[in-house]
Amino acid sequence: MKDNLGMVHVYTGDGKGKTSAAMGLALRAVGQGFKVYIVQFMKGGAYTGEFISIKNFLPNISAVQYGRKCIIEDKQRKLMGFDDEYHYFNFVRDDIECGPCRFCFLNDATQKQFVRDAMERSRKVMSSGDYDLVVLDEVNCAVHYGFLDVKELIEALKLKNKTTEVICTGRNAVKELIEFADYVSEIKAVKHPFQKGIAARRGIEY
Repeated sequence: MKDNLGMVHVYTGDGKGKTSAAMGLALRAVGQGFKVYIVQFMKGGAYTGEFISIKNFLPNISAVQYGRKCIIEDKQRKLMGFDDEYHYFNFVRDDIECGPCRFCFLNDATQKQFVRDAMERSRKVMSSGDYDLVVLDEVNCAVHYGFLDVKELIEALKLKNKTTEVICTGRNAVKELIEFADYVSEIKAVKHPFQKGIAARRGIEY
């Protein structure tokens, strides 16, 4: 059944839905008995709905984040005395909303090191043969910001297990990756509430 796996997807564009599409495919794959591994580049906010769902309800999906933690989230966790990371995911925090600070998206030398660590983990996971589907969430952004060379990414994709399907998400996918991939979907922004000053909403944007 899995002998025909092994293709590379790219979900890019300036519209909403790239990570959402990847998570939807991950859910579909698990439903068909596949093992899934998700590496989130430049993301460290464990408050996101998909990360909470995976940790609590989807044992056949493994997910790791490489990025800064949300300052508000981390402070709240410490105030509530949650030292156990996984205990932290057993509830939804209605008191925390994603704010305008943008600290978790600060792109500097620290973020670059997170990208390096994420790529090292991705390389091992993709080549291991232990997973049928691997999602490299926001890896396109890591390339765009110069934290990761596209040649290194493509080389890792060439060396992956031959029956491991891989999804690369994020804006500004570069030409070399688009030419290399088997699937390429570009999501275009036609309208977005952000244009009206509406901030990211819980359960919809995160």
